[in-house]
Amino acid sequence: MPTIFDAFYIIALTFGFPYFLLKILINKRFRTGLLQRFGFIPAKAGKKPCIWIHCASVGEVLAAKTLIKSIEKEFDGFEIALSVNTNTGFSVAKKYFEGKRIFYFPLDLSWVVNKAFNRIKPQLILLIELEIWPNFITAAAKKQIPVVLVNARISAKSAKWYRLFCRISCMFSKSLLRKENLFCARTQADAFRLKELGISETQIKITGNMKYDNIVTDIPANTRERLLELFEIEADEEVIVCGSTFEGEEIILLRVFKNLCVKFGKLRLIIAPRHIERVPYIIKQIASLGFDYAKKSSLDKGKKGAGYKGYPIIVVDTVGELSTIYSIAYCVFVGRSLIPHGGQNMVEPAGLAKPVIVGPHTFNFKEEVDLLKKADAILIVDDEHSLSKAITYLLEHPEESREIGRRAQLAVTKQKGVVNRNMNILREHFLEERTVLL
Repeated sequence: MPTIFDAFYIIALTFGFPYFLLKILINKRFRTGLLQRFGFIPAKAGKKPCIWIHCASVGEVLAAKTLIKSIEKEFDGFEIALSVNTNTGFSVAKKYFEGKRIFYFPLDLSWVVNKAFNRIKPQLILLIELEIWPNFITAAAKKQIPVVLVNARISAKSAKWYRLFCRISCMFSKSLLRKENLFCARTQADAFRLKELGISETQIKITGNMKYDNIVTDIPANTRERLLELFEIEADEEVIVCGSTFEGEEIILLRVFKNLCVKFGKLRLIIAPRHIERVPYIIKQIASLGFDYAKKSSLDKGKKGAGYKGYPIIVVDTVGELSTIYSIAYCVFVGRSLIPHGGQNMVEPAGLAKPVIVGPHTFNFKEEVDLLKKADAILIVDDEHSLSKAITYLLEHPEESREIGRRAQLAVTKQKGVVNRNMNILREHFLEERTVLL
């Protein structure tokens, strides 16, 4: 049955149709998985009961990786179906969960969601972080499927929207507040905001952030050596890695790098954009500043080009390798933070004991930034000038740079153990509710 949310979605799609159509026509990223987004998902095969786990993008897939493997090991009688929202999330999910049913999350239109449920046939749903879609939650309630929000995070802004949703739809409110649902919050603040939505305190558990359990704290020496050899990085060269960069940031990073090269000389820059389809645009920017460059995919294939000898800039146009690339860094800048997009995961390089630099816009990672700030293990810059000063300071003070990295790694390792806490709660929930095991 259509809902009030369907009306909102249809109005939005109607006004945005020319934009979305253009994007679909010119950008493969918007075309990929389009049928699955309309509910045409591979149908369930076999008799195993199904657990549907949804991760929005790469960050959520990586955060859930250890939990999924634990569920797979302990509850091996169940099929795990995994959905994502983004192309990069899909690629990473395929890499880590080969052989599983992996698909794009359906649009939150009631008839699309119902079609997806009928094809997946889940007995339990795990949503990673903040994926509370109104029609989806309502459909799960109608089918009496418990929903567990794992690694739950909810900002003050999101909480206001969900309070509004609850006011305008009693059906959504009742579906969200079902006693069968469970909420494993990352922090006390997240738990408080969930309570403000009317969720019972008995349904909310504070378990911490699973992201820390998945953080790699050491990369094998031979792996690092292979990467250094591939990029032809010499022992006396310092590597600046810029990860998950966004439009508007690369040109700043390139200008900073150009100025640093005048002063320090033996430097290499590695740029790993958040969206690899932007690589051609980044390459044009690199060329405009007179730098030689190499793409990682070309180096992987042995295509180094005439006269190649360790070009100063490497552009990473492959997926799922950022952690390994961070391991060869002298220092790391984490993107989507110089422009107001909320930042990206700065804990990954911190876990590898790298000094981390971010811009001022990290509102999506407040918890992580606060953790590193408390440990005096992160550098926060405001603009191009202060970014240049921060990198210069790190290059001129190698011992202090190493100490910042060590403090960052220690702060991260102290947060581990969250997956076990979540597993204990899920185990108890399964047994109490008799949802999956019977």
